Order: sequence, then structure tokens, then C-alpha cells
Amino acid sequence: MTKLEFLKIWLASQGYAEKAAVQSVISIQFEDEDSAGAFRKVPWAVWVEGGVYKCHIDGSDVTIDGKVDRPLFVNDDYIDLPGDFHPVLRGAKTDTTFGLLLFNIILFWEVFGTKVPYVNEEFTPKLIQGFLSDLMVDNPKEGEQVPEGKASVDDCMKFTRHCNFLEGLGTYFVRPGGIEMLTISPAILKRKDELMAKLKADGKMNDPVAVTKAIDELVKMDREEIMNGPGATFIINDGFISNARKRMFIAFGIEPKGDGWVFLNMSLDEGMDPDEIVAYINTAIAGSYSRSKSTGEGGAQVKEVLKLVGRRKVDLADCGTTVGEPIQMHELTAQKWAGSFYIVNGKTEQLTKEVALASFGKRLVIRTPNGCRNPEGNYCATCCGTGLGKLATRLSAEVVRIPTNMMLGRMKAAHVAGGKTTRLNLATAIK
Repeated sequence: MTKLEFLKIWLASQGYAEKAAVQSVISIQFEDEDSAGAFRKVPWAVWVEGGVYKCHIDGSDVTIDGKVDRPLFVNDDYIDLPGDFHPVLRGAKTDTTFGLLLFNIILFWEVFGTKVPYVNEEFTPKLIQGFLSDLMVDNPKEGEQVPEGKASVDDCMKFTRHCNFLEGLGTYFVRPGGIEMLTISPAILKRKDELMAKLKADGKMNDPVAVTKAIDELVKMDREEIMNGPGATFIINDGFISNARKRMFIAFGIEPKGDGWVFLNMSLDEGMDPDEIVAYINTAIAGSYSRSKSTGEGGAQVKEVLKLVGRRKVDLADCGTTVGEPIQMHELTAQKWAGSFYIVNGKTEQLTKEVALASFGKRLVIRTPNGCRNPEGNYCATCCGTGLGKLATRLSAEVVRIPTNMMLGRMKAAHVAGGKTTRLNLATAIK
């Protein structure tokens, strides 16, 4: 049996319902009782026997094509599927990957059915939040039905449980392999020596602008090599390269020293410069102190904000205000305003995603909570928009996210403390 023939039967029979069955098709197995022997006892799991993959199907052990020195399927294996391969494809011939197919079935098809189209791109938080914000409505009251094309809160909680089901599979899906993940290219170290020699010749070894420019060039070289290698899926945040790998393999960075700066040009792989040990310690203390102090300050701010808004709620459909806030629609932010209400020709209209995207460069008068005329300090669903105004008691949870994010931003200083330059747009900076 070919791999695709097996996959079609496996998916149609919901072989993925057992987490161990999923693990069996995405992991490398040993032909022993602890590995292959354990998988053999799991319904719809594959195991290795006699140097081949096998699975128990319709009462017999079936051999599946595939090299046992690699998983039967890897998440980024490209597969060309006919439209009738699985209902999730909606009858359309699709070029996709095994990982995308599996996630579409488990996360979307099993929960929402045809309400969500096949997603043939990276599953990002923004993408998933976009689907859920469009789909989710309150649980229907007794005798009512969920509107066509929508999903209740309970349905969306089922989506969360399916996400939890996939937890723990990351160590199988993500490949950190490749010697380049544990080392750095000799070409980068050679270029570092050239740049260090130039900085010394120019007398700019402690010039933050010149040093940062040199380090950025080396980090860029490292980033290009890592992201084109087999370990690219391991990098989920650029900080792994621009901060962690930079300090580990390129240079610690430029740090404050007295009234000036000092360039700690040795990487942690090379060791610490004993002549500048004070600078290393000051950097560590600055990050830790900032984190501890800001945690206390941020926690107090969160509680203060919660006191102010804890009793506020959305208890009115529309306060009828004609006061709004003029908002410039920008390509990076316009879509975030979708679901709000805006005032046009004296009337209030809902701002759809299509209208928002078609309004780049225009100013729309948006209904916002600060113009709400609802008495008693409460707000109306129209001024809050379809997202914030969806649940009566949601306000406090959303508002508290603001000081929480400020607190978390300060706490990150402990992990990414260090000097770097940023290019500013003067016209924007002075506004």
C-alpha cells in the first residue's frame, strides 16, 4: 500500500482520534517492544516490523511504503491531492502539506465543518483569531438556533480542546536538526574578523552606531543561513537569532560603561573578556532589576485598572450618539477596525472588513467607547463594536490587557537587554 493510499484510509477512519496513532506516523521508531511493540497495540497506529511500516487494517497487517529511517510523514511533506481525497478539500484538487492537511481536519473540519474553508497557509495566531472572531456568537437560548455560518461559544471551546489534543506533538513536528543550529558558519566568523579590523583601524570600536551596523550585518548573514537550513521550523521568534545566537556565537554586543560605551566583542562561545567583567555583570543586573521592579509596578497597575472598570459592562444595544473619533485608515491597521461602527451621512453603519480595506488613506468617524452616552458609566454594544460589545462583562478583561502588555514588555528587558540602533522616520517621530 502506498503512503497516500494509507493516508486516505487513515483519515476517513479518523485514525487520528488516538494521539498515539498520530505520534506513530510522525516519529522515527525502533523495532523493539518499547517503540514499535507499543504502537502495535494502538488502533490505527503504524509500527516497524521486518524493516517496513505496518498497520492493522480490516483484520490484517498491511505493509506501507516508506523508509523506516525517517517518519512515515513529515509535517512539510508536499502532497498533491485529488478533490475526493477528503471532504475537507471541498472537491478541489489541492497541493498542500501533510501538516496543513492534518491541522485543517483536526482543528477546523472536526469542529466547524464547512464553515471554515481549507487553509493552505501557515497557521498563525492572527489567522486563527480572524476565523474565530468572525464565527463566534453567543450560545443560543432555549428554542433558538445558531445563525447560519456561525459557531457558538461551546463550539469554539471544542476548538480549544482540539488544540490541546495537538499539544505535545511539537517535538515530533518541529525539526531542530542540522549542525548549523549548534554552530556558526566559518564565513561569518571570517567576516567578523574583517569588520573588527576595520573598526579598530577607524577608531570606532566603542562607537555604538558603527558597532551595531557591523553586528547587524553578521546577524543578517546568520539569519539567511539558518532560515534556509533544515532547522528553520525551529525558529519561532527572530530573537533566537538576533539576540540568543548573536550573543552565543557572534558577539555579546555593545553595552553602557560610565558615560560611554564598551564593545564586548567576544561571543559567549569564546568566553567572557575578564577585563570587562563589570560590564557583563551590570548588563545582567540591569535586566533582572528592570524585570523585578516592573513586575511589581505592572501588577499594581493591572489591579488599579481592574478596580476602575471591574463593574463596567455593556448593557445597551445603541446609545444613539453622533459623536465619533476620526480614524485614518492605514493598510496595517484598517482590518483591525472591522466590526466597529462608523458614522456616515449622520447614520451609523457597521464597518465591514471589505469597507475597511477599501478605505486606505481615508478618515472614517468611528464610534468608540469614549463617546458613548450610556448612563451610569456603562457602554453600548454599538460604541464597543461587535467584538468588545459581544459579551456584557468582557470589558474589564479586555482593558486589563493594556497594562498587562506594558508590564510584559518591561519584563522582556531581562532577556533582550542590550544596545542597538533603530532608524526613525523624523516626520512620524515628531508628531
